[in-house]
Amino acid sequence: MKAWTPDGLQVEVRARIGEARERLERFLLLSGEADFLAVIAGFDGIRRPLDAVSGLVSLFAAVHPDKALRDRAEVLEQELVAFETELSLNRAVYERLVLLSGAEAPGDDEARLLERALRDFRRSGVDQDDVTRDRIRALQDELVEVGQQFDRNIVEGRRSIRIAEGHAGLAGLPADYLVSHPEDEDGSVTITTDAPDYVPFMMYAERGDLRTELYFEYGQRAHPVNLPVLSELLAKRFELARLLGYDNWAHYATEDKMVKSAGAVREFIERISERARPKAEREVAELLEEKRKLDPGATDVRLHELFFLRERVKRSRYGFDSQSVRPYFAYERVQQGILATSAALYGVQFAPCDSVPVWHPSVECFELLEHGEPVARVYFDMFPREGKYKHAAMFGIHQGGEGRLPEAALVCNFPEPKDGEPALLLHSQVTTFFHEVGHLLHHLFAGRQRYLKFSGISTEWDFVEVPSQMYEEWAWDAGVLREFATHHETGERIPEQLVGRLRAAEEYGKGITVRTQMCFAMISLAYYDRDPAGLDTTAAMIELKARMAPFPHDDGTYFQASFGHLHGYSALYYTYMWSLVIAKDLYGPFAGDLMNTATANRYRAAILDAGGARDADELVRSFLGRDYGIDAWEAWLEE
Repeated sequence: MKAWTPDGLQVEVRARIGEARERLERFLLLSGEADFLAVIAGFDGIRRPLDAVSGLVSLFAAVHPDKALRDRAEVLEQELVAFETELSLNRAVYERLVLLSGAEAPGDDEARLLERALRDFRRSGVDQDDVTRDRIRALQDELVEVGQQFDRNIVEGRRSIRIAEGHAGLAGLPADYLVSHPEDEDGSVTITTDAPDYVPFMMYAERGDLRTELYFEYGQRAHPVNLPVLSELLAKRFELARLLGYDNWAHYATEDKMVKSAGAVREFIERISERARPKAEREVAELLEEKRKLDPGATDVRLHELFFLRERVKRSRYGFDSQSVRPYFAYERVQQGILATSAALYGVQFAPCDSVPVWHPSVECFELLEHGEPVARVYFDMFPREGKYKHAAMFGIHQGGEGRLPEAALVCNFPEPKDGEPALLLHSQVTTFFHEVGHLLHHLFAGRQRYLKFSGISTEWDFVEVPSQMYEEWAWDAGVLREFATHHETGERIPEQLVGRLRAAEEYGKGITVRTQMCFAMISLAYYDRDPAGLDTTAAMIELKARMAPFPHDDGTYFQASFGHLHGYSALYYTYMWSLVIAKDLYGPFAGDLMNTATANRYRAAILDAGGARDADELVRSFLGRDYGIDAWEAWLEE
């Protein structure tokens, strides 16, 4: 990757758009006698030039340290989407593909590509009248800008609290947290709402008043600025759905997913939420009992107390303190260990690429080697900084093909090793690391499809989280962890007995987690499965929390203002739990021998390598030999 400037990126993107236009024009010149293969390959090739820049632009808009380049990337993202919209509404392209409908496809891939292309054209509104298509085009352009504003407000919505007592106010926090938060000249300490600050503070800080203060700051990120932006996002998506012939956006968004309909999503959410209710109620009662040890008159548990009380229950019930495993999870060892685990499992290697330019000094580059040859490239942008995307995600950069290696970037916000400090991770962060590498492997392994349409993570959206959530299982296995989890001072391997207590303790609260996730899923659905005119998103959120969430709503917090999935996933937040149900079933053949390379290679061939070349249901059947079920998920819930 070369070093980019705003102007250089703009020149490259516009050149690639120009090349795509040229390919579009050549496609339309294909004669009526052109064979099926030439037409379908020509159509798929139109977007190839865009693959060289579209992922890069999205990545830079989210993480580049130069604000001028981030801003330019957002503008270029708008131009790329405008071309995609123009192509999706091009009747001449659609009609040329329709001519193939009666012809025999030379292969399954070609038949599938044609079927999906015609479906997507119809869903885009290509058969609408000119006035409607013009409005669709305008709405698509406007939605890009509104979505960018929503995301930007979250990134810029960082808040903080100032603790006048300095380190005296950080009782309960580990020593390395204090080192990374030195006192200011006036003796105070500042704690931000960024994850590396927020999560440990909410887990360990003994001062309940300070945890409450930080929690309310966290709950007001991107508020109030994002409330009108969210309303605009909902309104424009509703209008677009209606123009395309759907009752609402949720109906449109779910039609081409595994779930097939918004009604089926609601049914899934209700079923899973109800299934978890008894366990969640028992867990809340246990947390209240724990709280009464500190406050005998307590009558309820609030969300801002969850992390802290859960840690206390883990210590009393399981004899486990989550801080006890942190010395075994120094960042560099974890990174090396996860890459080594992946390499051993799939017979590949990760080789450092120190000569490749990167966008920030902390970013690392690796080539993925297979049989000694480079087959993909990955970048690790793992530590927080000003203006950077705040969560964890895998960004696809290139899908691969036409002489390009598949490329991707892993973006996280973990503590950064510096000044001799090893940056010790929580086990939950190790699990996140495995999760995102699961996405990464899926993207890289699926980058060798013949057609761009099926390359990378191009499965149905509600299957996307399956490989990543399944790979989390490796983060709990003693055999896997003992290969790299060594004490940063003594070199001792993590004890097997500690790992055993780790899983039992760290998974405590599953019922609460499931109910919470289903509440979030219902919020995302309820915002999008109706006409949003006059919708008070705060009132709707509070009503749904009262019905579904394990804890009461806290007035003065505005979850929806910083719920980034309302843009990226829209009505589809259910996909995390939907995918988890499938992932728990797919894990079965690995159980008891996670490093079985024969099983891994069979899984890779059936699921990861296939990309979007087959329906997700078919991918599952090819690995399990049957349809997936819910039994494995239910067994996990009750463990």
